[in-house]
Amino acid sequence: MSKLALKKELATLSREQIIDVLLTAYASNKAIKDYFDFFADPDIDRLYDRFVREMTKEIARGKYHQSTARISRIRKSIKDFEAFNPGPERVRDLRLQAVRMLIERESERNFSDTLINGTLKLLNDTIAYADRNLIFAGTMTEVDVIIRETSDRSKHFRAYLRRNIQLPNG
Repeated sequence: MSKLALKKELATLSREQIIDVLLTAYASNKAIKDYFDFFADPDIDRLYDRFVREMTKEIARGKYHQSTARISRIRKSIKDFEAFNPGPERVRDLRLQAVRMLIERESERNFSDTLINGTLKLLNDTIAYADRNLIFAGTMTEVDVIIRETSDRSKHFRAYLRRNIQLPNG
């Protein structure tokens, strides 16, 4: 159903019927419950921490020194966080935190090619996101800190990311 069709349908309902529909949706769908909970108490820091915990759990998945983290789940967490409209800086921060956690985890577990390439794509998408939202300079400062860490941990992975960063045109 499109937004327009939903708007027309809601226009035909009374105030009590709309409240009943919202309460039913609230009770039956976790995503809707989370949205309305945030709507009632918009604590961006608590929301950010919740999504960091969610990504941490996904990134920690592994078996026999092999990571089983799924980049698709990490991207979904970021997209779900973005749906709350916390502002471009907080979305960028979550994206960079995901990259940072992935780099740290790579030093402890072997990553599949899919996860390595997914991490690079997430980093490049974050840079493009920052450029679109006019927060490019601060983002590149953070990216530089993340990928230029001087410890031996993930040295080759960081070098791979550094070599393959794609800067936006212009």
